[in-house]
Amino acid sequence: MKVIALTGGIGSGKSVVSSILRIMGYVVYDCDSQAKKVMDSSEKIKRGLLDAFGYDCVDKDGLINRKYLGKVVFDNPKALSTLNGIVHPEVRKDLQEWTRIKKEEGNSYVFVETAILKESNLKDMIDLEWNVYAPIGLRIQRVMKRNNLSEVDVRARIKSQSSTDDMTEFSIINDGVTAILPQIERNLKLIQHDR
Repeated sequence: MKVIALTGGIGSGKSVVSSILRIMGYVVYDCDSQAKKVMDSSEKIKRGLLDAFGYDCVDKDGLINRKYLGKVVFDNPKALSTLNGIVHPEVRKDLQEWTRIKKEEGNSYVFVETAILKESNLKDMIDLEWNVYAPIGLRIQRVMKRNNLSEVDVRARIKSQSSTDDMTEFSIINDGVTAILPQIERNLKLIQHDR
């Protein structure tokens, strides 16, 4: 089984590519949504966050206060590194279990959607990367609209991610003009040819 990362910075359109792949019958592990589930269910993560960032990071229902954490970490590389050090090992375990199950189910390919492949220490679990690319101006517009953020806030989030703008053989351009489905089909043919 091949594990393929769908990488690309915030606002590049990874979720659009993921949605198309799901419609085509492929399974996708969305690191963002899975990390949220893991964070809310893991007592180990909650203890680590409380120790590192204080009581405001967990609400009265025992759920992570993401708005508070976001304010704390996005302008503070040291705090972001601490947060990642608490969360990423648990997400890695979750992904390992997910890939084990998907392999047992007989999948030939599975996809992992992530904006922070390098930072999350998942690179060694990946066989191939598909980089989803969009121009920076378009990415900023998308995230401002989607997350109701200012341009300054979006640029801070982009800056907190390592660069993922490298075009590769398996890049998918999501610029609002270029058709995405033919690019996905081309990539699938390329990897099936390599088997």
